[in-house]
Amino acid sequence: MKNKIRRYIKYAVGIVFVFLLFLWPLLNMFSEAFIAKDEGFTCAYFANVLSDAGFAKVISNTLLINICSMVLAGIVGVLLAYVMAYTDIAFKNILHKLLLIPLFIPSYIVTLAWMQMCMKNGLLYQLTHFELYSYKGIILMFTVCQYPIVYLMCLSHFRRIPRELEQAAVVSGCGRVKAFFKVVLPITKITIVNAMLLVFLSCLDNFGIVAFIGIPANINVLSTDIYKTIVSSTKDSYNIAAVKGIVLSVLAVIMMLATQWLSGNNKAGNCEKEDMEPRIMLGKWKFVLAGIMSCFIGLFNIVPLIKLVSSALTKGQGVKLSLKTMCFDNFFKVLRNVKSMNGIKNSIFLALAAVLLCTVIGITISYLSEYKKDRIASGIQAVVTFPYSIPGIILGLAIILTYAGSFHGFTIYGTIWILLLSYVTRFTAVSLRYANSAFAQLDSSMDEAAQISGANNYVKWKKVIIPLSMGTISAGMGLVMIYSMMELTTSSLLWSGGTETIGVVIFNFTSAGLSNMASAYSSIIMIGVCAAALLLKVIDKSVRIIRRR
Repeated sequence: MKNKIRRYIKYAVGIVFVFLLFLWPLLNMFSEAFIAKDEGFTCAYFANVLSDAGFAKVISNTLLINICSMVLAGIVGVLLAYVMAYTDIAFKNILHKLLLIPLFIPSYIVTLAWMQMCMKNGLLYQLTHFELYSYKGIILMFTVCQYPIVYLMCLSHFRRIPRELEQAAVVSGCGRVKAFFKVVLPITKITIVNAMLLVFLSCLDNFGIVAFIGIPANINVLSTDIYKTIVSSTKDSYNIAAVKGIVLSVLAVIMMLATQWLSGNNKAGNCEKEDMEPRIMLGKWKFVLAGIMSCFIGLFNIVPLIKLVSSALTKGQGVKLSLKTMCFDNFFKVLRNVKSMNGIKNSIFLALAAVLLCTVIGITISYLSEYKKDRIASGIQAVVTFPYSIPGIILGLAIILTYAGSFHGFTIYGTIWILLLSYVTRFTAVSLRYANSAFAQLDSSMDEAAQISGANNYVKWKKVIIPLSMGTISAGMGLVMIYSMMELTTSSLLWSGGTETIGVVIFNFTSAGLSNMASAYSSIIMIGVCAAALLLKVIDKSVRIIRRR
């Protein structure tokens, strides 16, 4: 009886904790859209926003930019995946890694790099007259940053298509091009559409690209419009922002449900294992194709980053780099800048703390729901994953509305703790997903054997569960670390003096017209990320060598 009471108490505490952390801020934001301080319940805010011609333009901008970006990223991703999966293109492994560069560099740094490359006194602008601060510029940046999503999903699916299906099509008289449209695309169409919808969702959530390019160009989308409404600090700004947040949430949830439905109905025939062997032999043309692919990677992924570093090495904006103009003044200014150093220290602290808390919460919920098959924990899991599925600007607004006040003189608003709260609320779903994968691979007989051997819970976790699941869980920890270090969307709303993060510092430098300092700071961050990745690789290899011995 006592054990049951303790169990119910634990569940009650857990449910209250999850409700307050993951659900209450969002419910509070939704209520703010219907409550006026003087009048009580009202639909006036909804009526005003939805009847505003300016807001209709914002929605049309959002849909136009996101749909065009989704289609272009889909085309680029599918073509690249087909080439890499089917052909024997030269230097395949190197090209594959270089194609993934936009995944590992924050989109706002990629955008800043393109801003430096597309200056009007630059060679690219003189040759093409391409205006980055435009609809075309935003769509291009979304395409560059999001095509790896489509590429990776399609690459895996293309390799799982049975060779026999294509061979049968070829025997029936189909050429390679016709087989692509008659066999490959029909089999992978659900995966392609699913990947494109994920691109749409990612564009909805992205704040850096539309803030860096859209705000100066006066092109407003939902995320920047909500941001502008909040920082305007008018009487009803939070209520109006809440209404706009609900509109953005509805759009995001529709896309999320569509991706889940497509994933559940993706029953096209394919092999369980990926076929890594090439199916199209190019002969000497494999080097030509590798050259074309290298030009694509160089233009879109590498040259902008080189331009970013070169602009950091010059004193003034638009100055061409040469031995006479090269200097390290911007790097020295950044390293002496208090806010710059605060950004690095705060981001490291927030990332480490978020990894710890997200992992503990994720493992606990996953263990109960996936391993112990607890129904209550399964319901809690659905609540925990919801904040990750909505745009970060909405979560930031919800947390402001919930924690802006004080409780008996105590408040976390304006402190670093509100940033940590937002990171944990948002990124616990990442740890949970990887923990689910880890526990799904564990055999329950291992747990039973440990109990029969007399092991208590501490010994069971230390000797059995953690060693067997740590590999997968550590991958989730790494992702939470990266996401937290480079986060901008929620941080742009929640930061205050002394709590700047890396993304906020770069955003502020760029907004103030200090693009050379922003470039120098971004270069330092990229060098740090590369050094950390190299260190982790060395540690991983060392651990494997030690285990073999």
